[in-house]
Amino acid sequence: MKQERAGAIAGLVFVVLLALAGRRGGKPPAAGDPASEITAYLAGHQTELEAGVWLLGLGVVALTWWFGVFWMRKVNAEGSTHLAAVSLIGLVVAGPLALASAAVWATAANRVDELGPSAAGFYVLGAMLLGAEGFGLAAHLAANILAARTGMLPSWLVGAGLLSAAGFLISAVLSGADFTSSGPLGLAAFVLWCAWILGVSYQLWTGERSIPRAQPG
Repeated sequence: MKQERAGAIAGLVFVVLLALAGRRGGKPPAAGDPASEITAYLAGHQTELEAGVWLLGLGVVALTWWFGVFWMRKVNAEGSTHLAAVSLIGLVVAGPLALASAAVWATAANRVDELGPSAAGFYVLGAMLLGAEGFGLAAHLAANILAARTGMLPSWLVGAGLLSAAGFLISAVLSGADFTSSGPLGLAAFVLWCAWILGVSYQLWTGERSIPRAQPG
């Protein structure tokens, strides 16, 4: 129970850190906006974008702790590590892409005077990396949706995870062709994912729907 409550706190810390990182960065322009608007945003938010890298990095540490506890619960419920491993691989794909995106944006902001209009190209690269993150998060969430048959999570959490996974997947596909439509969809999927993490964290804190390991045979 102590481990599950520690995992619940880690999940809350992750969501708070990501909210702070997003708030500090303000409202970013769309990747398809004019280069002048993008460079102006980068020049005006250098400190915030650089701080976002470290906030996201700390968030990844908290998410790793949260998932370690969630992993144990999944394995206990399913009696197998298969879907837990798929969920982990999805996060392993998504995490580096998100950190790379934040680092590219922070670097572009730090060197915007030297890069000039070319800084917009780095901004687009960061947006592409962030969009590609959606493939990993979709796989991560799908693995947990497939585990719904165990009753490990309540139906509303399964539904939120399903919507978030679909949003991430569609947004990732669209990000290669239409930044304008993929951005709001990706944001909606992200908000749902954070709500899903908070919901799972609540389940970990209260110990609800904790199912013992399936017995062989």
